Amino acid sequence: MLNLTEQINDMVKGRGMSEEKVESFIEDILRSAYKKRYSTDENIKIKFSEEPNDDGEIRKLVSVLSLRKVVDEDHWYNPVTEISIEEVESRFPDRKFNLGDTVEIEVNPSEEFESASIQSAKQKGTQIVKEFNTDRVYSKAKDFEGKLVNGEISRAKGADFLVNLNLENTEALFPVRGQSPRETYDVGDRLKFYVEKVDRGDEILKRSKDGKTTKSLRGVKILLSRSSKEFIQALIENEVPEIASGDVEIKGIVRQAGQRTKIAVDTHKSDIDPVGSTVGQGGVRIKTIMNECEGERIDVVRWDDDPLAYIANALIPAQVRRVVTIDPDTKHVVAIVDENQQGIAIGPGGVNVKLAKMLCDWNIEVKNQSEFEQMEIVQRSHEDFNQLFKDEGEESESRVEISDDETRIEEIGLPEELTEKLKSIGIWTIEKFFDYDDEELMNMGLDADEIEVVRNSVTLEIEEEEEEDGSFYCPKCHTLLEAGTTVCPSCGAEFEFGE
Repeated sequence: MLNLTEQINDMVKGRGMSEEKVESFIEDILRSAYKKRYSTDENIKIKFSEEPNDDGEIRKLVSVLSLRKVVDEDHWYNPVTEISIEEVESRFPDRKFNLGDTVEIEVNPSEEFESASIQSAKQKGTQIVKEFNTDRVYSKAKDFEGKLVNGEISRAKGADFLVNLNLENTEALFPVRGQSPRETYDVGDRLKFYVEKVDRGDEILKRSKDGKTTKSLRGVKILLSRSSKEFIQALIENEVPEIASGDVEIKGIVRQAGQRTKIAVDTHKSDIDPVGSTVGQGGVRIKTIMNECEGERIDVVRWDDDPLAYIANALIPAQVRRVVTIDPDTKHVVAIVDENQQGIAIGPGGVNVKLAKMLCDWNIEVKNQSEFEQMEIVQRSHEDFNQLFKDEGEESESRVEISDDETRIEEIGLPEELTEKLKSIGIWTIEKFFDYDDEELMNMGLDADEIEVVRNSVTLEIEEEEEEDGSFYCPKCHTLLEAGTTVCPSCGAEFEFGE
């Protein structure tokens, strides 16, 4: 009988294992050693018992028993699973046995188990404890998933960082993609993190010398972020009681980490201002969140079930005069603003209008009044022109007037989808395309990749548009170039000169 009081108490108190789990763990170890010694574990029985010692303390005892069948001496052939009646009677002289009875023979592991069996059992025990620890850590970490946690950056791992969350010996990964470009990080920094995902570690296979393969898990994987929109949302939910209680609802959130975040909020309660509640008196709540993000701008806007009103709200801090629907099928609108508000509505690098598009899921152009009037004139002219030829049963597209010295957009080898998109916004020739700068083209609905594809698909021909000294303006970036220049040093455009 083994006295495992100290070991069992250590596992229960030190490792946080339940007593049932500890007993199962010990049984697995002993069963493994028994099988290693006798090539079977079908006739092993393990008993756990308790008894007081001389000091009145409870001792936890474990018995390893071998179940053997009582057989006649002449038919005794398996010393592992059988015992002769003569031997069993000599062992237990005060008991009566019959052939076929099953008797429990106590096994002393330290004497009967080989050292190799004991070592193998210890290895199995170590693996069991490791898996138990992994399960326990995984369970605790899984409770953090989708929430904010506090952690300390413990060390760098290339461009990534490992973060101590005080979760035993498990470190969380703070990868590059989870880092805000506005922030810098150093070992020892204590920060808030959003737990994006918690997974069990990768399964690894190990092959022993005897050719057997075992599977094990490599820890717990915890992924952190400070660049996701969920990070901002979690900060707001923690900071704004009205959101935590459900009185104010976050209807949408979009973010360009390090630059700007837009959040749309709403409420079903008439006595609550959702924007004011979220921002806080004097902006104190939103400033707390902005400070956590190193000053990243956060716009809180009122959600509206009227898409045009919602779009106007989404373009704050710009003041929008009105929003006009151009094409409801393609969700194309124009937001009309004063000239001094146009740059604010678009934002540095187009970030404000880009996030507004993402928040509202509409294609938004920003125009001042004169630009919009020009746009209306062009649109009405096209409509009148198209209607004229529709009356004659002709396709409007084939009747667009293009001069002989202009190049049709479909003639430069663009993908068909991009060609049709350019036509849909009134760009029928490559010359017309170069009338706009990148910002204007993006406001018309093109993205940066599409603009680059068009620019790289043509070689510009320069004819007659020269200054008196022979210099000319690059039609792509409008840089003044010396006569004979074949490649613009500013934008890389290539030129051919007509005769």
